[in-house]
Amino acid sequence: MKPLTLQTVHRQRLSYEVVRQLEDLILSNDLSIGDVLPPERELAARLGVSRNILREAISSMVQKRLLEVRQGSGTYVACPTAELLGDSLTFFVKLNATGFYELLETRVALEVQIAELAAIRCTQEDILMMETRLSELELVLGDADQYVEADICFHTSLAEAAKNTVLRLLLNTIRGATRENIRLLTKRHPTATEEAMKHHRLIIKAIKQHQPEEAREAMRKHLDSVRDDLQDLEAAQ
Repeated sequence: MKPLTLQTVHRQRLSYEVVRQLEDLILSNDLSIGDVLPPERELAARLGVSRNILREAISSMVQKRLLEVRQGSGTYVACPTAELLGDSLTFFVKLNATGFYELLETRVALEVQIAELAAIRCTQEDILMMETRLSELELVLGDADQYVEADICFHTSLAEAAKNTVLRLLLNTIRGATRENIRLLTKRHPTATEEAMKHHRLIIKAIKQHQPEEAREAMRKHLDSVRDDLQDLEAAQ
């Protein structure tokens, strides 16, 4: 096992400080993906904390998907996932005053391109799936919670049709933040859902007809409309 540089913890928020030290070790690559942590008793002693504090810190890092506990084997540094980045982005969007607008700029960069590629590359099977997702949206228009999830699935189906794994994974990383954006508008803006559905239909129409430029423009207008709706809510507050 590689030697680890650890410091005795003195702060009041002990578990937080333990998490910070372990995260620093991971970021500096002193702890690499797949490495096992020292045994609990040894690690707690080297940090100068109780085993209960250490367990609290490890539990927090497991929830953040930074560590993985394997029963009977030990605690390992986990492989980063899209969900890990997605969680961080969701917190940023919810807590930052400009978060939703920066999210929309990101969605334009990703989803306008996704719409274009979907129009070029989609198969009949893809078209059927996108139409199914659109129909599911129609069916849940009166239920805000179900609409949010159906909307996410609709946009995911476009990414699948684009046949670009990197774009699809990048879209997945902002899925949680996008869900918060959709939920906000669906529940607070009186016409957001109606506007979104109008744009969804135009996007699908362009993709089905294999018209990439029209698909790009339809997606851009959709996201412009989302931005306008956010501005409406801000003005109302």
